[in-house]
Amino acid sequence: MDKDKIIEQDWDIYWASKNKRASATYDFLAGIYRRLIVKNILNHFVFKYFSKGAHILHAGCGSGQVDVDIVKHVDITALDISNNALLIYRQVHGEKAKTIQGNIFSLPFADESFDGVYNLGVLEHFTPEEIHQILTECKRVLKSKGRIIILWPPTFGFTVFVLDTAHFVLNRIFKMNIKLHPDEITRLKSRKLGVEMFEDAGFHVLKYYFGPRDLFTQAVIVAEKP
Repeated sequence: MDKDKIIEQDWDIYWASKNKRASATYDFLAGIYRRLIVKNILNHFVFKYFSKGAHILHAGCGSGQVDVDIVKHVDITALDISNNALLIYRQVHGEKAKTIQGNIFSLPFADESFDGVYNLGVLEHFTPEEIHQILTECKRVLKSKGRIIILWPPTFGFTVFVLDTAHFVLNRIFKMNIKLHPDEITRLKSRKLGVEMFEDAGFHVLKYYFGPRDLFTQAVIVAEKP
């Protein structure tokens, strides 16, 4: 079985288990966090850097809880490798956005198809080499002067601290063997590293933000295709 198929199955299992696993309480709290905190900071940057009516790709859309306001501002194509994630996305948004199953390493779109690309909760699950591939592929489908917005949890972010502590208590102390989210193997270590990774992929970084707007939980990088 090839690597892409393994990744697809892993994420299908994750999304299929959303209503079944022992961490249902985490899912409930995480949903509140996404709707009340992450959605607001994403809205701020999307409304600022994407023009109304622009054709935008949400590359790695997951359940789409954070898109409830964005679908009213831009024309979204929501892509995910997991059909189970897309089923949830369609339950949330109906026909307000187009959904496509696809791989972010090989996006099923022609060159220069989109005015913008965004995602959150994606890059941290891949190696630096894989992140470079993802960013390069996103740049390929962007039009000239098209923009990309990425929310990327930093190593010292508040939610990273909370979740790492929860995993330690549940698994090391109570021996429960619970995994609250897929492995985050590449959390963002610094502003310098984030900017360098985007520039290495051929982007010009317009904005880097890490601050109180979202209670220091996400680093936001906005970049443009030259």
